[in-house]
Amino acid sequence: MLGIVKKDLTYYAKILFFISITLLFYGFGLNIYESNKYIDPVEDFTVINDSDNAVSVNTTEIPDETSIVSDDGMNENSDTSKVYPVPNEEAINKNSSARENDNASTTVSILNEVNNQLRSEIQNEFGIAIRYGEETNNYSINTEIGLINTVPISDPSVINKQLEHLKSALNLYPNGMFQEIKNEGIPLTVLLINNYSDGSITGITDSSYTYANISIAAVHPFEESFFHESYHYIERFLLKRGATFNSWDSFNPSEFTWGTVYNGYSYSNTFSESAPFVNNYAQTSGAEDRASTFEFMMAKSKASCLNYGTVVWKKADYIAKTIDYVFDTVSPNVVEYWERFLY
Repeated sequence: MLGIVKKDLTYYAKILFFISITLLFYGFGLNIYESNKYIDPVEDFTVINDSDNAVSVNTTEIPDETSIVSDDGMNENSDTSKVYPVPNEEAINKNSSARENDNASTTVSILNEVNNQLRSEIQNEFGIAIRYGEETNNYSINTEIGLINTVPISDPSVINKQLEHLKSALNLYPNGMFQEIKNEGIPLTVLLINNYSDGSITGITDSSYTYANISIAAVHPFEESFFHESYHYIERFLLKRGATFNSWDSFNPSEFTWGTVYNGYSYSNTFSESAPFVNNYAQTSGAEDRASTFEFMMAKSKASCLNYGTVVWKKADYIAKTIDYVFDTVSPNVVEYWERFLY
């Protein structure tokens, strides 16, 4: 009898153990289900915290193209954020291009204002007039080689660089020098252009005893061109005041004739300090010889042809002394910029 009861108790214990295990697993699964349901953000987290420091989260699905917007422009699901149509790629590119154009237009406008201000400063300080851009449209010059046309500068940044070059160059001349020439009745206008119809030309001086126009091409180095052309302007004043240069030809070799170019006579070809001319162009006329020599006198570094006692030095000394004698604004007691290699 005891053996039978033991057996029955064991049987029922197994059943209760199985039921307990089953209830345990059921409860565990129910807990997981409830937990998963609790943390579903799409289903349950649609309310936005209204506190000042809270980060607003809106998990409402937004359609591909647009979101529903109320009449007052606010999202119907939120009182604090606007939802706008999502632009397509074409609209983005169009807006980007518009912004770039606006930025470019603003930059050009600012540069134009800066250039006008810089031009005014130079004109007032040195007593000259300056023209550039559309102001030089259709400007042409009659020369010995025919009519030379010009192309205006269209880029305001290039104009700005040319104006800066011009100001720096003018500062190397004595104060009031260009104003003195103007007062003599020969006002100067500097035309900043891009290039000439003949691409080999760097600058041209068109002048008389009543006016002078110096045009400079931006596609070539500014200083060399301006120093050369400025001397033509200076010489116009010297001639009007009575200078003659009658003895100039005596510096040249006896067999030399103006207009006949000898490569061996040019310093730029031979680098010989005894060369009687600084370059081939100087051999075309006495006026071009003096302007080319003055260009070397104004250079940043000294050429050996300007060493004391050479032919080119004698020419440079002649030019310097003539300027000292004629100009009221130039003193023989002051070593001017163009004289620094001579004495």
